[in-house]
Amino acid sequence: MAICNALTAGLSKSCETNSGGINKIFITDYDNVAYVIGAATSPQVGNWVDGITMAGSTKFYEFQTNKNVCSFQETVAIDMVAGTTFFNQVITLVLSRRETTKRTAIEQLVAGQKQLMIVVLDSNGNYWLSGASEGTYVSAIDGSTGTAKADANGYTITFTAMEPLQAWGVDPTIVSAIVA
Repeated sequence: MAICNALTAGLSKSCETNSGGINKIFITDYDNVAYVIGAATSPQVGNWVDGITMAGSTKFYEFQTNKNVCSFQETVAIDMVAGTTFFNQVITLVLSRRETTKRTAIEQLVAGQKQLMIVVLDSNGNYWLSGASEGTYVSAIDGSTGTAKADANGYTITFTAMEPLQAWGVDPTIVSAIVA
């Protein structure tokens, strides 16, 4: 049996604190990214983005949200019979309060089943790039007013990417140059 990528080391338990959730989400049209640069000699092991070149003067745009409501989940889909493997990357963005500016932004996100690229900042201070190879798409939207005064009023937008590799970590020093 061929070993495509031989196991060469184990993992140590991290001594750093760990927090769940997403702090920031940045979104751009997939075509706004001219290319993504990865470095083999980076401080991170594996696929690490140390450069993103934007097409023209385009940028990623931050979609601000409340704390503790958004998530980024990544699961692998392996079919032993078909010999296929890919990673489902699912980002859930919760926008509080239904209003026309948010409705307009949502229309722009879904227009023509648009291909997007997303950078998320997790609660551990790590940036992740979703949709680097094949793009991320809006796969669901739920808008609700709630029923009681204490209920949520707003939108939940689900973005899904099916990528050949796990999400790439992004060098935090490049983010300010690509965000509006």
